[in-house]
Amino acid sequence: MGRMHRTVRALSPNVRLLSLAVLLACASPLAAQKLGEVPIVPPTSSAEKGKTLEWVSAEGRPYWYRLPEKIDARKPPNLVIMLHGTGLNWGWSFWNYPIGNGKFRSGDIVVSPDGLTPGQSGTFNFIQGKKDGDQIAGLIRLFRGRFPIDKVYLYGHSQGAFFAYWFAGEHTELVDGIVAHAGNVLQVKHHELAKEKVAIAILHGEADAVVPVECAHRSHKIYEDQGYKKLKLEIVEDLTAQSGHWPLPKNVAALLDWLDEVSVDSPALEVRVALDEIAKESPDLLAIGEAIAEAKSLLGRYRGDDKKELEARVDLIEGFIEEVAKAHAAAIDEASRAEKDDEFAAWMSHFAAVHPALSSSKEWRSKLRKWIQAGAKQDQLVAQAVKLLDTRPGRAAFLQAAKVVENAPLASDAHGLIRFLKDAAGKEKGISAEDVATLEKAIGHRATLESKGREQAAAITAKLAKELREKNAALLGKKAS
Repeated sequence: MGRMHRTVRALSPNVRLLSLAVLLACASPLAAQKLGEVPIVPPTSSAEKGKTLEWVSAEGRPYWYRLPEKIDARKPPNLVIMLHGTGLNWGWSFWNYPIGNGKFRSGDIVVSPDGLTPGQSGTFNFIQGKKDGDQIAGLIRLFRGRFPIDKVYLYGHSQGAFFAYWFAGEHTELVDGIVAHAGNVLQVKHHELAKEKVAIAILHGEADAVVPVECAHRSHKIYEDQGYKKLKLEIVEDLTAQSGHWPLPKNVAALLDWLDEVSVDSPALEVRVALDEIAKESPDLLAIGEAIAEAKSLLGRYRGDDKKELEARVDLIEGFIEEVAKAHAAAIDEASRAEKDDEFAAWMSHFAAVHPALSSSKEWRSKLRKWIQAGAKQDQLVAQAVKLLDTRPGRAAFLQAAKVVENAPLASDAHGLIRFLKDAAGKEKGISAEDVATLEKAIGHRATLESKGREQAAAITAKLAKELREKNAALLGKKAS
C-alpha cells in the first residue's frame, strides 16, 4: 500500500534479442489485425465478447476495444485505457500487448484510443490539455454508463505516460490508478483526494535513449514529496538504449495487478469523491451517482466511528440525485410535448447527456419510459446502418445510413455513424455531391442542437448542486480537493 521502489533485471541477452525480434514482429500490423480490418461495432452489451472491435469517440477519433468473455455486475470488470506514444496510432496497444487473444487483462474491458492533437506523418498525439482530456474523460464516462465497471486505470507509454500523469490530476474523480511507462511529470495538479485515491505506478528502462531514466526518479520523488499513499517505482535493467523504450508486457501486467491490490474501497473515500464533484461548477452526475452507490454498499459492513455521519451524507446526496432526476425529467417531458417526435431537437441531446447517470432512478424511468425505449430501438438502427456501410459499401448503403442519422435523433451512437458516413463520402463511388451536401446539412443542424441540449442539461445540474451546497454546508463540509 505504501511507497515502493523496485529494480528488476530483464531477460538474458540471447533471450532478450529473441524477445525483441518477436516484439518487432508483433508491433507490425502484418502480424495482427490491420487498421481498417477490425469489425466496426458500437460498445454495447450486444457487442461480441472477447474480440477486437472498433468504434469512434464523440470527437470522431477511432479506438479499438475488447470486452471480456463474461461481464458480471456482481463482480464488475475494470476499465483499462491504453495510451500510445508519439507517432503511433490506436492499433499500437493491441499489436504490442496480447489484448486481442485475451492473455492481457482478460477479465477487464480494454480500450486503445487515438489522440486528438495532430502529430507527425498523419498521426495524432495525447497532449495535456482540455481537448485531449475531454476525449478520454468522455470515453470513460461512455463505458461506465454502458457497462458495470469497478476501477478505471490508465496505462500510458512515452507521450501517453506524460498525459496519464496529467489526467490523473485533472480528472481525479474518473481514475483510480495509472501505470506511467517511459514518461515524465510536467505540470500536474496534486489534489488531496488524488493523494489518497489514485495509485501511481512508474515504469522505466534503466537504459532509455528517448526519455532518460532520470525522469522516472524525478517523477517518483515529486509524488513521494507530495505524500501520495499508493506509489511504486520499477526500473528495468539489462535493456539496451534502443529496447529500453520499448513496451514491457509482463512488467505492465504486473503493475496493473499491483493497482488491483492497492485500490481498496472505503465508504469515506467514495463520499469524498461525490462531495468533490458536487463542489464543482459543472458536476459530473455519473461520477456522483457511482460513488454514492458504492459508498452505500460498503456502509452495510462498515464499523467505523463515523458511520452515522457518512450515512447521513449518503442519504442527502441520494436525495439530491432524485431531485436532479425529477428536474431533468420534467424539463425533457415539457420540451418533448412541444416538438415533433421525428425531428431532432435540443431536448433529445439533453436526454442523451444525462440518461447514463439517471437510468437507475425510478422517477426518471417512470417519467421518460417512452423515450428510453425509443432510444434503445434507434441505437439498434445505428448499429445496423454501420454494419451495412462496413459490409456492403456503396451509394445505397450510404443513403440508407444517412436516413438513420435523420430518423434516429435519440440514438446515443449517432456520432459514430456520422464518422463512417463521412469516410464513405470520401472514398465510395457513386455518392454524389448532392448526397454529401444533404448529409452535411443534417449533421450541422444536429450539432447545433446537441450543443444547446448539453448546455441546458449542465445548467439544471449546476443549479441544483449549488442549492444543495448552500442549504447543507455544515453536513457536506468543505470540498475534498
